Amino acid sequence: GLLAAQGHELSDDGELTIVNTCAFITEATRESIDTILSEAGRKRDCGGRLVVTGCLYERYGDELKTLLPEVDLFLSNVGGEAEALLGLDKMSGSAESEGCVTTTTLVPAQSVGRKVLTRPPSAYLKIQEGCNNHCTYCTIPLIKGPLVSRPVPEIRDEFQSLLSSGFKEITMVGQDITSFGKDSGTDLKVLLAALLSGKEEFFLRLLYLHPQGIDDELLDLIASDDRIIKYMDIPLQHSEDRILKAMNRGYTRAQAENLLERIRDRMPDAVLRTTMIVGFPGETDGEFEALCSFVRSAQFDNLGAFVYSREDATPAHKLKGQVRKPVKQERHSRLMQIQQDISKERLKRLVGRKMQVVVEGPEGEGMIGRLLVQAPDVDGLAFIQGNCEAGQIREGEVVKTLDYDVIVRVGGTDGTDQ
Repeated sequence: GLLAAQGHELSDDGELTIVNTCAFITEATRESIDTILSEAGRKRDCGGRLVVTGCLYERYGDELKTLLPEVDLFLSNVGGEAEALLGLDKMSGSAESEGCVTTTTLVPAQSVGRKVLTRPPSAYLKIQEGCNNHCTYCTIPLIKGPLVSRPVPEIRDEFQSLLSSGFKEITMVGQDITSFGKDSGTDLKVLLAALLSGKEEFFLRLLYLHPQGIDDELLDLIASDDRIIKYMDIPLQHSEDRILKAMNRGYTRAQAENLLERIRDRMPDAVLRTTMIVGFPGETDGEFEALCSFVRSAQFDNLGAFVYSREDATPAHKLKGQVRKPVKQERHSRLMQIQQDISKERLKRLVGRKMQVVVEGPEGEGMIGRLLVQAPDVDGLAFIQGNCEAGQIREGEVVKTLDYDVIVRVGGTDGTDQ
């Protein structure tokens, strides 16, 4: 937002390249470094400056200066980065040395204005940074630091601004949004009440919901307002009590099963997504088979499985019983095949039903998008038949399903349905 306010424009061949990195797991770190080196090569050929920000620098700090001398400037994620680039007055205390900027006060990007990079009708609304859960496999607290929630009035103002700009599908995001406000004396229910207090029409998706933070009051609130999409992404990570305890997840299999039951009692048509980690240290064949049994029983609409990544400085890195890579890969393939079969069967229930569909753009002779109950980038797609335009949210009939995708027919023209 500040860059745009100073007259800078996005360009495919700009004079300044900013690489926003991820270092959550080893694979993401490698991908970030590959991208940096690729952009460094382009800089050598075309000139310009290369700036690196994001989790990679937060995790590895000044070590990167030696490893990546091609980079002109490393920027901390904890506020003040745009000012460093533009020579503006610092919004928080910062120090600059040897091409590196760090700051001492977290200033979420939204609090200083941001440029929305998505196109209507869909936008993201970040409500917090950091995490206090300290799962033993996770680097987020090391990289992002402790939970810092944005003020409710600030979030509400940005939400209203998005609605005024034509965004009607808003995805609320944070590392664990059920923990929102624990650092500031409020909570997610208060925030939702503030956003739902008006009469505007919109669709609100909630990502991500830690199982421990979902109580009956929150479920009742979600169930009571049609503007909240009945889509719940609840990362369970495993089903077996010993593994869950070793992960420091804070709940048991029985509690997870009870949560799923309470959700479906209130919202029978709710779409449930989860993530699972296979190959966590000490995971036995029996525990993996129990996980597969749990997934078959739970019947998630969508599931993402991840191979455990052994990360430095995490408690799980020191655990005994590290599972061999081929075993982890085989378990991942098996679990995803189980889920593919489940997702395919659950999608078949939608055939003949009228559903809201987000139209994203052209695809061949038709259009492509998502059902509102399909989250962007992680779930399936909707191939759309009929007259519609990119940016619309339309009602359509599901006429066919594939493994993860659907074919939807919309009626009417110019955004009306019949």
